[in-house]
Amino acid sequence: IERADTLRFVLGERAPRPRLTRRRAGPTVGARSPSTKRSVSARSIARSIDGAPTVGPALRLVSRGRGTGEAAPGGPATASSAAVAEGEPLDWRGRDLLLITVDALRSDRLGVHGYPRPITPFLDSLATTGTSFDAAYTATPHTSYAISSLMTGKYMRPLLLQGAGNDPDTFARLLRSYGYRTAAFYPPAVFFIDPDRFAPLRDRGLDFEYRKVEPAPVARRTDQVESYLAKLRPERRVFLWVHLFEPHEPYEAHEGIDLGARDVDRYDAEVAAVDRGVKRLVEQVRARRPGTVVMFSADHGEEFGEHGGRYHGTTVYEEQVRVPLIVQAPGLVPARRVAAPVQTIDILPTVLGALRIPRPARVRGRDLAPFLGPAAPPEGDLGFAFAETDESTMLAEGSLRLVCARQLGACRLFDVAADPGQTRDAGSGSFERLQAMKTHLREVEAAHGRYEQAGLRAEGRAWPEAIRRGLAGDGDAAVEVSALLDDADLTYRRKAAEVLFELGRPETAAALRLALTRDEDDRVRRWAALALTRLGEGAGRTLELIEDPDPAWRRLAALALAEHGDGRGEDTLVAWWQAGPIEFVRARQIIAAFGQIRAKRALVPLLRSLDDLRLRPYVAAALAQIGEQAARPGLLEAFAAERYVPARLALGEALIKLGAGAEMAPPLVRFLGTPDALPGGLSLAERGKFLPSVGGPDGDGRGRLRDGRGKTRRV
Repeated sequence: IERADTLRFVLGERAPRPRLTRRRAGPTVGARSPSTKRSVSARSIARSIDGAPTVGPALRLVSRGRGTGEAAPGGPATASSAAVAEGEPLDWRGRDLLLITVDALRSDRLGVHGYPRPITPFLDSLATTGTSFDAAYTATPHTSYAISSLMTGKYMRPLLLQGAGNDPDTFARLLRSYGYRTAAFYPPAVFFIDPDRFAPLRDRGLDFEYRKVEPAPVARRTDQVESYLAKLRPERRVFLWVHLFEPHEPYEAHEGIDLGARDVDRYDAEVAAVDRGVKRLVEQVRARRPGTVVMFSADHGEEFGEHGGRYHGTTVYEEQVRVPLIVQAPGLVPARRVAAPVQTIDILPTVLGALRIPRPARVRGRDLAPFLGPAAPPEGDLGFAFAETDESTMLAEGSLRLVCARQLGACRLFDVAADPGQTRDAGSGSFERLQAMKTHLREVEAAHGRYEQAGLRAEGRAWPEAIRRGLAGDGDAAVEVSALLDDADLTYRRKAAEVLFELGRPETAAALRLALTRDEDDRVRRWAALALTRLGEGAGRTLELIEDPDPAWRRLAALALAEHGDGRGEDTLVAWWQAGPIEFVRARQIIAAFGQIRAKRALVPLLRSLDDLRLRPYVAAALAQIGEQAARPGLLEAFAAERYVPARLALGEALIKLGAGAEMAPPLVRFLGTPDALPGGLSLAERGKFLPSVGGPDGDGRGRLRDGRGKTRRV
């Protein structure tokens, strides 16, 4: 289990959420046309928690809701879906997530998309009460490529052909790192196509911690999900992915559904069976997990001879690459239909944005928040989608679809608003638009490898060795990193200055001073000023950054100042903390800074964070430093409910420093009465002057606890 799995800042059940006005008939939108010093206690806490188990929170002291605070950084930080404007309406923090994908489900089989047979009543109800994307596209109409692309937020086929893409951040890995439990239910056939190419992802199980990998009809899948949820603690947030194999061929008959003997009829019967199964699945999940965000889509479509083929994986026409995409969450997502093209690879960045989880640099998809919030989406957004097979490529903008044959270089342009069957080439009448879309398509294809390499650099795997070591926290690399401040490559100079800020090594001060005064790049100078401030040197530029328009720079300046006792950025730090989530190491730094400046305004936000197992000891130490008696009730409640020894010690120490006494006795008696008595428990009672209350000796009998050297034993 990854240690990061215990991060839980953002997962409170009662996080504030926007209230949306439900619409009876949703409009169609879009596509109108085409470190620094640490205290001894902090270090000891770090050592004691190093082996802490991965568990959920033991208690909830205060509502876990947080204000939005400042916008998350978009400046010096890695490109992140957390970089949202203040007032961002899409907020799914604290919600469970259910992603359902259906194999080979054409978008045009839904009644909401105009199909005359009433075979999808439940999916239609999801679509009309949520946001339905009428023109969603898969990256490649093969399950293995489609699912791997959806789960990574990027076009996997071209990356795998280039020998890249085998180590992506996945949906499950990212959500696990922020405290979600993850479970997947899918058939082995998901990786049937090109199995060797997908071996790393297949063997990792797409990074889901729980996996049920077997062929199963929808009814059994639902039972499996129900069984899993029954064993999961209700306070743990969960991301479920369920892939249903119906209506993939061979098309099988289903009891009580007889629509005819043709393949297309039996296909429709399977779609009807899936609709019934999805209804039961959603209802059972929401019975156990009210408020679950439901996302419904498909890996690809299915052809029945519209363009001379059958099944899927052969063309990029609508019947094979256009899929349903529905997002439904009462109270969070408006009733709306979106005509602008979108992609299934957009699902991942959308979820990351809604959970305020930083977006990895190599994710290609788009955050669909503008379409999912209560405000009307921006006008003139034509949307975008790209799809490909071995032989063909497709680019979608507005109602136009550019379909090109790879080897021949020949392209056809279709307007699906006027020609939904894609039978008439509209290119001759729109020559300029045809050429513009061909240029755009070439740019998209050429960008696959470059985007991945740029992402690798942003992730730290295409940097010089010194920077890579520095990014990993190797302080011994600091001098080598500082030498890169003179490099001709501006990208290296910027990254070197950023790494030196994080390392905080005094031997780099001279190089940082030179960079601050001589480098022509403002970004390098900013990082140098912040790094020097962290080293305890006064840097006037940092005081300027505390007022910078970019919240990312304001936050870092506030942190650097606070680490040396300057509280001029206290409000900025508190707003940053409330905005969350924050990576674990940075979170510890902010907590320590709160204690350093005795940030009284951080009292309530810190109390709300006591339910985070990994952070709890650091929060307790900071609350003790702040010294407000108002923290005692919350700390005492946490102490009484604490299950883990390192956190018990930290909470107990904080309470003693805040003057607590006999009120600690009842929980301490329990902790001392277990087979593994709390180490140092009697010492806490002695320092709190309530030793007799826990069964210890009075003053006259304490000599019995002393060893031959006259020192009190820790019992």
